[in-house]
Amino acid sequence: MNIKIQLLSILLMFGCLLSSCTDDFEEINKNPNLPEVSGADNLLGGVQYFTFAEPRFVTWRGNLLYASQFSNQFSTSVVGSWWAGSDIYDNDQGWTDAVFDKSYTKSSLNLRNLLITYQELDDTNGQAMTKIMMSLFYQKMTDVFGNVPYSEIILPQIEVAPPKYDSQKEIYRSILEDLKDQIAIIGNSTTTISGNAGDFIYDGDPQKWKVLANTLRLRMALRSRDAFNADGENSFIDGVIEECLSNPLIDDTNSAGLLRSRTSLLNANLDGGFEDVYWGFGTGDGGNGATGSKWILTDRLVNLMKDNNDPRLSEIATEAENGGYTGGAPNVRVSPDWDDMSKPSEKIVGTATDEIANQIPVMILTAAESYFLQAEAALLGYGGDANGLYQNGILSSINYWGADSGTFITDEPIATLSGTINDQLNQIWNQRWLASLTNGYESWALVRRTDLIPPITDNVNYWVSQPNNGNVPKRLQYSSTELTSNKVNVDNAINEQGPDVMSTALWWDIE
Repeated sequence: MNIKIQLLSILLMFGCLLSSCTDDFEEINKNPNLPEVSGADNLLGGVQYFTFAEPRFVTWRGNLLYASQFSNQFSTSVVGSWWAGSDIYDNDQGWTDAVFDKSYTKSSLNLRNLLITYQELDDTNGQAMTKIMMSLFYQKMTDVFGNVPYSEIILPQIEVAPPKYDSQKEIYRSILEDLKDQIAIIGNSTTTISGNAGDFIYDGDPQKWKVLANTLRLRMALRSRDAFNADGENSFIDGVIEECLSNPLIDDTNSAGLLRSRTSLLNANLDGGFEDVYWGFGTGDGGNGATGSKWILTDRLVNLMKDNNDPRLSEIATEAENGGYTGGAPNVRVSPDWDDMSKPSEKIVGTATDEIANQIPVMILTAAESYFLQAEAALLGYGGDANGLYQNGILSSINYWGADSGTFITDEPIATLSGTINDQLNQIWNQRWLASLTNGYESWALVRRTDLIPPITDNVNYWVSQPNNGNVPKRLQYSSTELTSNKVNVDNAINEQGPDVMSTALWWDIE
């Protein structure tokens, strides 16, 4: 499909979405503004942009200020930043409200509307694709908050207000089973999904969506494996993992990413991403605003690459103005100078609010992650060549960033699994952590499950304050909107899950 037609479709879609989105969360369970006539491509394109690329309002707060800092990949602790000298392991209720409220109103309602559209078109592949996107969305939301509304809002014919909160275990099990259903529904069909001009991920190819569903299933199964085992459901989760490994998984030919439009007008209408935050705010001199919304790379990230001659370093980071590659740390009491720090490259933030020609696609589920998942499964005894899969993951990530792998695999010890099983798992997790840069939500989930980031204990040079006391936060608190408009159901969720604080562990977060 000609790119101009795709862009026009998205611009038309944007007007439709503005009329269908609501401001209050409880409104996602009503559908007064569903357009009587709306092309699937229009709605599909908008759903993908808002769900995976996220508008600036959400990506700034959720992906950057929370998740990417919690996972110790980015840091706003630098002189001139609006957040310098503060504890980033802390709750800002306005940010939290944005992550919950806007995510549901921008994505949940329109996913349901899209499902209705495909039901009316009698497009079974389109319905399966929509349900796979729903699974991606709700996996993210439950991994951020824990118990969330799910079962009463995923089916368009059910109108419940206000909705109940399902437990994370219920959500995980339901998604794992539903993904299996969608895989079976697609089967061997190669019929292009209606409105494929709005599918910026797979151009309406149902077989690629089927492979994504299977790989997402493996991601969730490995994440929840310890929790299901702790609940005595070993056979169930083992069966899921074995099913996933026996079917096609994402590889370098079908990585799931969304390449955002290079047209500035379009991105302005839909809100920008990292580049909009990085370049769009703060125009004063020196520390008086020039670096206000900007951020730096962490020493953990920079050193992992620098100490191992990683070819991705120059693709991911810039050299500091004062020379060399140097990262900072989140939560420092005294922030470093901007000119001493490495910043994210143009492949992350572009060169201006409307210059993103070299920016990498938005990560949904990459080939690198797929290989690392398979490598982990191999080490856990499910079969496969763990070292070969691990090296495939590294090579895939290097290629994703546009670097030359050269002799990295053969010359660098880090590129070969060694030591105990736990040592090898940590190698896989660290490389998966590096490869997931820009997808803060997945990085944070990985960090919580594997305890890759040790707690901060130095209260002299770093902030070690309540409620997290130097530990990586376990979840975000609930939206204040929900605490008012859906109080009974939120209270039930809190009673089941634990106190509504950031230190309450999720169901799958087994110590």
